[in-house]
Amino acid sequence: MIAGQLAAVAMTAMALALRFYLDGLLPPGFPYLTFFPTVVITGFVWGIYPGITAAVLSGLCSWFWFIQPSGSFALDGQAATALAFYVFVVATDIGLLFLALRALGAQVRSHQALAAALQMQNLVSKEVDHRLKNLMATINSLISMLQKHATTPRELADQLRQRVNALSNSIGLLRGAAEGEPISMRKVILSALEPLGLSDRSRLTLEGPEVTISSNGFIPLNLILHELGTNSLKHGAFSNQSGVLRLSWTIAEQQDEKTMLNFVWVERSGPAATPPERTGFGTELLTRMSRVLGGACEFMFDAEGLTANISMASLSVLDDH
Repeated sequence: MIAGQLAAVAMTAMALALRFYLDGLLPPGFPYLTFFPTVVITGFVWGIYPGITAAVLSGLCSWFWFIQPSGSFALDGQAATALAFYVFVVATDIGLLFLALRALGAQVRSHQALAAALQMQNLVSKEVDHRLKNLMATINSLISMLQKHATTPRELADQLRQRVNALSNSIGLLRGAAEGEPISMRKVILSALEPLGLSDRSRLTLEGPEVTISSNGFIPLNLILHELGTNSLKHGAFSNQSGVLRLSWTIAEQQDEKTMLNFVWVERSGPAATPPERTGFGTELLTRMSRVLGGACEFMFDAEGLTANISMASLSVLDDH
């Protein structure tokens, strides 16, 4: 604003100097010849308010030096008519200039909004492409593991269908993440357990700080929870009517300054947990997914039920870590 006002003064001074230079070359009756362009140029380049300042200063200069009687602010009928003409023309110019600048500003804002929308569309497209690649890689890994453990094509298809369905339940949360909606640990747990019918709050306890899961860590964590939930439904706490499940998570910093997310799955009041006779698909999946997330998993089988301790690198799972 200060620069615009100084520019208005400088433009008026130049217009006045040019008018004095042309005074001997012009016939009487052209007091505003150099001042009209000054008002328009000042208003267009520096804004409406500097343009108004230039208009006022130009009007005073032309009134004092170029409207008879010269060298005074005397106001007779002729001077009043000339000033009225000046005010009318300048007001019209400034009004049209205001409308033009307003339209130009709207066009600029529209262009900026379009550019921002295109940039966001490009960003979302890249993010969707990245996540689809991760999803396809996960499905490919699932197929490879299932091929080693399935004994018949039907069993392979059934097992694969279950895992793909588990992944499909997470698409809504991934869409929300792409739109900037945070994914909390509780949302991840419930999205994995609710389709299995394991979200009864009288039997399910969730304990842990509010943390936000990153989009890269969401799919592996979803698969871990689905595998544990499926096992609980078939063989663990939720295979009867009295079993309960407690899930807790903490964030801890190790001696090497690496921050870890420690996740504990505890089943109680269900059937006694016994170690499997051989390493099955579920155990391999949990081990591999934990390793993918920069951690490890450990199982404890006893008469009270299964306890699974799963550690994950916070950098791989959480936002802002």
